[in-house]
Amino acid sequence: MTQRIFHGIPVSSGIIIGRAYSLDYKSLTLEPRPVPSDRVDDEIERFKSAVELSKKQLSTIRSQVKDDVDERHAAIFDSHLLILEDPLIIDETIARIRKDSLNGEYVFNAAVEKIASMFATIKDDYLSARKLDLYDVANRVINNLLQLESSKLSRLEEEVIVVAHELGPSDTAHMLKEKVTGFVTDVGGPTSHTAIMAKALEIPAVVGLDNITKYVHTGDTLIVDGSKGVVIHSPTIDVVKEYRGAQQQLYEQERALLSLRHLPAETLDSHIIGLHANIELAEEVDHVLRHGAEGIGLFRTEFIYLDKERMPTEEEQFTVYKRVVEKMNPHPVVFRTLDLGGDKFLSSIPISQELNPFLGLRAIRLCLEYPDMFRQQLRAMLRASVFGSAKIMFPLVSGIKEVRAAKRILEEVKQELADQGIPFDKNIQIGIMIEIPSAAVIADLLAREVDFFSIGTNDLIQYTLAVDRVNEKVAYLYDPLHPAILRLIQEIVDASHRHSIWVSLCGEMAADPAIATILLGLGLDELSMGAVAIPEVKKTIRGIRLADAKELLNQIMTQSSMQDVRELVNQRVSEMSRPTESAPISDSASGKST
Repeated sequence: MTQRIFHGIPVSSGIIIGRAYSLDYKSLTLEPRPVPSDRVDDEIERFKSAVELSKKQLSTIRSQVKDDVDERHAAIFDSHLLILEDPLIIDETIARIRKDSLNGEYVFNAAVEKIASMFATIKDDYLSARKLDLYDVANRVINNLLQLESSKLSRLEEEVIVVAHELGPSDTAHMLKEKVTGFVTDVGGPTSHTAIMAKALEIPAVVGLDNITKYVHTGDTLIVDGSKGVVIHSPTIDVVKEYRGAQQQLYEQERALLSLRHLPAETLDSHIIGLHANIELAEEVDHVLRHGAEGIGLFRTEFIYLDKERMPTEEEQFTVYKRVVEKMNPHPVVFRTLDLGGDKFLSSIPISQELNPFLGLRAIRLCLEYPDMFRQQLRAMLRASVFGSAKIMFPLVSGIKEVRAAKRILEEVKQELADQGIPFDKNIQIGIMIEIPSAAVIADLLAREVDFFSIGTNDLIQYTLAVDRVNEKVAYLYDPLHPAILRLIQEIVDASHRHSIWVSLCGEMAADPAIATILLGLGLDELSMGAVAIPEVKKTIRGIRLADAKELLNQIMTQSSMQDVRELVNQRVSEMSRPTESAPISDSASGKST
C-alpha cells in the first residue's frame, strides 16, 4: 500500500504509531413517515422519552469527565444539556409532530438542520465548532429514538487510533475508559470542544485533515504527530523506524527534564535567559510546570471567551485567572488582554463584516471600542493579582495613543477596586506586545510608557513581510530569519534596554533551538513558547556560550539572503552545541498529502 502523508491542525501534542479504527457513523436516511392521528400523542411521548434518556446519558458523561478530568471539561456538557432545553428545537419538533403527523426522528432532524443552516451562514470558527456540538446531541437523540448504539468505542478490544469524519465531545469522553491512544478527523478546529478534551486526555490528535477517512480503514497503520499536525498512512519501514526514533527522543527529553526542570537556562559563560510558556487554558499549568517553565509569558485569555456561547462574567474570569496565578506562584503569569478579531470572533460582540479583519477592529482596538467588556476583564485580572505574581499586557498596539487610553481605563478600574476595598497588586507591571512594524519603529517612545515589551513575531513577520503564512502560494516568503525581521528585533531590544525595561519574545521563533540561539545573541531577557519546546531549547542554551551566540549574530547581520542566513545558522549552531544522540526528523517524514 502506498504511503500517504496528510497535514492538518495539531490540537494535542505527542507521537503515536498504531492501528487505525475507522469510526464510521453512516448518515441515517431519515424519511418522513406518516403517523396515524390516534398515535400522534404516542409519537410525541416517544420523542420526549428519547430526549430525557439523552439528558440522563449526557449527565452520566458529565459526571465521568468531572471525576476523571476536572469540572471545567465536564462543563462542556452543560451546553449540550441546554440544547435539549432549546424551544427552537424541542418545542418546534413537538409542534410539528402534532401538526403534520410525522415521525419524531424526521421532524427533529429537520429542526436541527434548520438551526445548523443558521450557523453555516456565519464565518466564525467558534460557531463552526458549536455546530458540531449540535450534531453530537442530535445524533444521540436520533439513536435513542431508533434504539441504536450511541458509541462504537465501547467495543474496543485493543489499543487503536480513532479515525472519523468528526468527533463530538461525548465521543471523546468515551475515550477516557477505552483503548484510544490518539485520533484524527476530517474536520474540526483548535477551539472545538473535541480539541479541548484531547488536550485534557493528553493523547495525540490532529483535526482538519479534509479527507483522511476516504483512505484509511480499520487495521491500517498510522503515525500521528500531534505536535506538527502530520498524519502518515501506511508508512514505509524506514519512516516507521524514523518516528520510533522520534518517540524515543521525546521520551528521552522527558527523562532529561527530570534533571533540567529546576535548572536555569544558563549558558556556559553564566548568562541566564528566562524560558516561559504560552498557554490558552488553565488546565495547561501542570503541563507547563512538568516541562520546566519559569513562568507563563503569554496567557491567551480570549479562549475563555471563545469557549462560551455568551460573555463570561467577571467572576468566571476571576476564578480562572486566580487558579492559574496560584498554581504558578511564585512564577509570574503574563495575562494578555483580549485578542479577539482577525480569525477569532465572539458572536455576542456585534462586529460588522470587514474586508480585512486582521487589519481591522481587533485586540486592543476592540477593547477600547467596548470599554465595559475591557473593564470587566481588567477587574478580574487585578483581583487575581494578589494570589501570586501577575502582569497585564495589551496586544496589537500601534502607537502611544492606544497605550495611554488602555492605561487610563486600567487606572480607573484600580480606583474602583480601591474604593470598594477589594485587594489587588497596586504595583502590577503593565506591558505591550510589539507585533506591528509601527510599534517596532517607535519602540523607544513606547518604552517610556510601560514596564515591559513582548515581541509577537507571528504577526510581526506577517505584517513586515506582507506575507500570509497560511497562504500556500506565498508561505515560502514567511521566514523568521529574514534580515529585516532580525534587525527589527534588535532595534526593539536595544530600545527597551536603553529605557531599563525587560523584553520577551513569544512567537514561534522561540521554540526553534537554533533560532533561540540567535535570540540569545540579540539580547532578549525571556523567551516564551509552547511548553513541549522548553526542554530542547533549555538544553541547547545550556550547551553554548553567550559570546559565541553574539559572534554568530554579528555574522548573520552581514548576510544578504535568507538562504545564506539559514545555512550559516545550521552550520554554526551545530558547531557550538554539545553533541546529542538524537537527530531531528528528516524531510522524508513530512510533505504534502499525495
